[in-house]
Amino acid sequence: MLVSLKEVLPEKGRAVGAFDVVGLEWAEAVLEGAEALGLPVILSVAPHLGGPPLPALAPGLRHLAQAARVPVALHLDHGRTLEEVVEALRLGFTGVMLDGSHLPLEENIRLSRMAVVVARVFGAGVEGEVGVVPGHYGPGEDGGEAPLYTDPLEAERYLAETGVDALAVSVGTRHGLYKGPIRLNLPLLGRLSLLPVPLVLHGASGLGPEDYRALVQGGVRKINLYADLALEAARALRGVPGESYLDLMAGMKEALKGLAMARMRLWWG
Repeated sequence: MLVSLKEVLPEKGRAVGAFDVVGLEWAEAVLEGAEALGLPVILSVAPHLGGPPLPALAPGLRHLAQAARVPVALHLDHGRTLEEVVEALRLGFTGVMLDGSHLPLEENIRLSRMAVVVARVFGAGVEGEVGVVPGHYGPGEDGGEAPLYTDPLEAERYLAETGVDALAVSVGTRHGLYKGPIRLNLPLLGRLSLLPVPLVLHGASGLGPEDYRALVQGGVRKINLYADLALEAARALRGVPGESYLDLMAGMKEALKGLAMARMRLWWG
């Protein structure tokens, strides 16, 4: 069933999976895994990752979410402009992220506040971000950028002046496929967990089970995943026997379903 972002965000001690999908096959795999476990899930779409244009993809995702036997939120990930947010809401998304983290705090607050006003008209939830999770997708990644950690005082002001429903924070993770050791700032996460909204983790690929457990226990309640899914899809497509398109898609879906289920079990606890 299709529900709002707020309806799938759990209490502290658990995290809901938000899986960035670039096609309907990916979405089907994630939903099959969520149904097998009986867990809520978020289907996210990040336009910068590619895939079909939002107006083409959204109707199929809405159909799948409405038909699912578990609660499903349909979420815009990393919306960079208010126009992108409004488009997603008009297409039936039940959650949106206005990512103004790269902007001065005052501008981030202004745009996020406007996104909240518009989203409320549609009955949708809003995610914001304070601090910058570094990294990107594509050739030449080295993971060398330093994270701009979330300032708890800035986050507190941002929440008070915007009214967002969830907050993405920067505590040491990186987007994409990065190299080098992962250094999570768990003491910072402990401070941020005192904020009055669910915390969101971006850049979750490449982490181990103990990292995930520490993050969830530390207050993270929504975890985004893309890079690990993309790697799993590529591995599956290379390893599927046969040459038919249907065989390839079936093999990829089964691999993605397995990965999604493993993460959902770990994050939900």
